Amino acid sequence: MLGRGDHQHSGGATLQRSTFSLQTRTASGGGDPLRPLWLDAWSDPVAGLSAFSGCMHTCNLFGDGDWRLVVADADKKLKVWKGTQKASEHALLDAPVALTSFTPDGPPPRVPVLAVASGCHVFMFKGLKPFYKFALPLLPCSGEEEQLWQQLDSGSLNPTSACASLAALRDAGMPLSGRGAELLASAAARGEGGAAAFVADSRGQPLGRQSSITCMDAVCQSVDETGAPSCLVLGTEDGRLLILNSAGTAVQHTFVLGCAPSFLALSGTLEAGLKLSATTRDGRLHTLRVGEAGVQPVQLEAQPVGLVRTSNAALVGVMSDVVHCYGGRAGCTRQYSLPQPAPILCMQLLATHTSRLVKCLIVALANGDVRVYHERALVSTHTTAAAAPVMGLVFGRYAREDNTLVTLTRGGGLDIKIMPRTANLEATSAHSGPPPEQDVPLPVPTKTRLYVEQTQRERESAVDMHRLFQRDLVKARLATARALVRVLTDGRGAASHAGGANLSMSASVEGLGPRFRLVLSVTNEGGTAVGGLAVVLRASKQQLVVPLLVPLLQYELRVDIRCLQPAGGAGEVRLVMVPAKGGAPLMSALVRMPLSEPDDVM
Repeated sequence: MLGRGDHQHSGGATLQRSTFSLQTRTASGGGDPLRPLWLDAWSDPVAGLSAFSGCMHTCNLFGDGDWRLVVADADKKLKVWKGTQKASEHALLDAPVALTSFTPDGPPPRVPVLAVASGCHVFMFKGLKPFYKFALPLLPCSGEEEQLWQQLDSGSLNPTSACASLAALRDAGMPLSGRGAELLASAAARGEGGAAAFVADSRGQPLGRQSSITCMDAVCQSVDETGAPSCLVLGTEDGRLLILNSAGTAVQHTFVLGCAPSFLALSGTLEAGLKLSATTRDGRLHTLRVGEAGVQPVQLEAQPVGLVRTSNAALVGVMSDVVHCYGGRAGCTRQYSLPQPAPILCMQLLATHTSRLVKCLIVALANGDVRVYHERALVSTHTTAAAAPVMGLVFGRYAREDNTLVTLTRGGGLDIKIMPRTANLEATSAHSGPPPEQDVPLPVPTKTRLYVEQTQRERESAVDMHRLFQRDLVKARLATARALVRVLTDGRGAASHAGGANLSMSASVEGLGPRFRLVLSVTNEGGTAVGGLAVVLRASKQQLVVPLLVPLLQYELRVDIRCLQPAGGAGEVRLVMVPAKGGAPLMSALVRMPLSEPDDVM
């Protein structure tokens, strides 16, 4: 039995009593002393094990209350550990894929059955003795292949032509049955004679495709407790989930995913509220229920590396170093995310076997850290010996302890830790939230404070400010329109609309000085002729008579002027168009004269 206070030495394995020197990190940010979460029970750095989390399991194999650790090793051996020693070792027929246990329905006392998935079979052991072998049902083959085998059995098709047709079907992407694949292998190895011999030997055998198992788990039938009757749940290579009966001999429920599942997690019981979560190789998360249509799967941002399911949520670890939590009624709503400082290697559910059930998440990282989360709060973190990456995790009962964490490192080391019975995971996570430093005001600069206050005032008085802006804008438009009307009616612009006419005037300067020539261009853009106008030069008080202005014709008037003070700089000449008989000016123009050349003064 695995005890807390024993000291033993067996085959290099060391049982330690000291408390593991880790620190519990919470989000409180205070200065409270950090409490240890795990106690070192036993470790063996040279255990020589090689398995992932799916091939590790703790089970009450003989129904005596002494839980053992069972590891389906990669070397095709089933290794059983009891306490601090390896109790037995059993050979397997094929490489293991998954390992779990279930309890068949029957009168008590019920002894669990150990199930090892290998290839297309599930090997079941009761009391570590072979008990039953379940094989996946055959899948129907394609109609073309079935027709070929019918022709072969009737003799209307020779084996050589059949092999050519089967090869064409295989190259077209159509899956072949196991019988067809063996025929092609026999033809390739032994030629036409081997193919004919295989056809003769296999005549009358069932025709179908054989799938393989990718993941496996167990679900209780009606009561979710230890020792209650349970069933196996299998994930297959052809993209299906199969729920077997309590005896593990037949399939009673089937779910179609469309792609091979990579991880499987479930919660609830088969008869009440079973929820299955499965991640597939195309990077999707499926949430299924018995008797209900499947909802639209969730497309993950990266390939999944781990899956854990609590009562109402599914926690998925992806290759982008993040753990996402999906919940809600349909199970497709992302509730929160937990970024990790290193790549995620494996994940495991921590469900305490105490008076109060608490479910947490265990995450093993590539830097050797093993973290425990209760919802969003980081409960604890510790580092493995020599920061060795973790290959497999399993949490559950072991020996006589209820809450034990078994860790298998990449170097083959085995480490077992015990959670104290007084550990309170909920109390640790209750301190999560904003740190106390958030309530301390920051020293804000004066300009920043003024900007923030102004922003706040603008936010509070946004409606009034908008109204004032619209009023001032309308006033500005009105003043501009009035000024434009005054310019057009008072003759102070280069265009005139007085008297129903539409006149425009422009001026240009010719010469270098001090003698210049002004060229006036007058155009009547209206619809009626206008006459009786004159242009007055205010600088020389000259007056030019404007002829009758016919619409859409341009008239040019020339006048010579002389600069009286060439050294005095450039001047201005104002032109005013007035009625010849007197009256208010119609329009005016201001001409800026160029600098005069002093040498040309005469």
